[in-house]
Amino acid sequence: IGVHDEPGSRSGSSSLDASLPVADSSCRRPLRRAPTWQQAEVLEVSAQNCETATLSLRLSVTEGFQAGQYYNVRLPFQDRPRPVQRAYSVGSSPLPNPSVIELTVKRMDGGLVSPRLVDGLSTGSTLEVRGPYGRFTWNATCAGPVLMVAAGSGVVPLVSMARLGEALGSETPMHLVLCSKSFETVVYRDELARLATSSWFACTHTFTRAPEDGRATFHRRIDRQMLEASLQDRPFPQLAFICGPPTMVDSCAEDLIVLGMDPSMVRTEKYD
Repeated sequence: IGVHDEPGSRSGSSSLDASLPVADSSCRRPLRRAPTWQQAEVLEVSAQNCETATLSLRLSVTEGFQAGQYYNVRLPFQDRPRPVQRAYSVGSSPLPNPSVIELTVKRMDGGLVSPRLVDGLSTGSTLEVRGPYGRFTWNATCAGPVLMVAAGSGVVPLVSMARLGEALGSETPMHLVLCSKSFETVVYRDELARLATSSWFACTHTFTRAPEDGRATFHRRIDRQMLEASLQDRPFPQLAFICGPPTMVDSCAEDLIVLGMDPSMVRTEKYD
């Protein structure tokens, strides 16, 4: 997802059962060598909204990454014996230039790392990163149509997937159901609006703290009835990606299976 600060945990799987094999005939991913820590140059820090910023970083070493993967970031603190490490999803596409990545970070109240990343970096500074990591990925070999479900900054890896689809000229239908507090807090708001002008990409918004805002189709947290309504008048998804808080991810995955999706094609990524 997009941000993991306190406590910094992260988990992903290809289905509700993390023991199931991740790679299958519908979505193959190449094997990579284990990443090492490197210094990345900060090219730009741009605000997404009042609590989220996107870091554009130039990597000194890269073998590319898969849409949906994440990088670890570590920062030194004077009162700690070792650097503090967190994981942040990539929002940019692997194409055309995987040596420049976007990490989108939400400032967490009481967080240790995220405030320094959002407020304390400047163009030309460096940041220690390692990656890519993760099996929550999409590429041109994956089955379609694709349903994406996210809450808050959980949309970040899904934006990477959609951007890759656009870069490839893919016609695979993608439909995103995104839960945000309000229109002002939608992460990648402008990018999603731009992508939604394409014939193959659609975005359904739901706001939890703006009940009168007509820019959202729904005004509550994502539930089974909302997912069922979002499936109406669309090709039934063959693959789903869900990213967000653990409770939301688990409930949405279960709901999609009840609604008829193959459990092995429901892929999840959780953050705390």
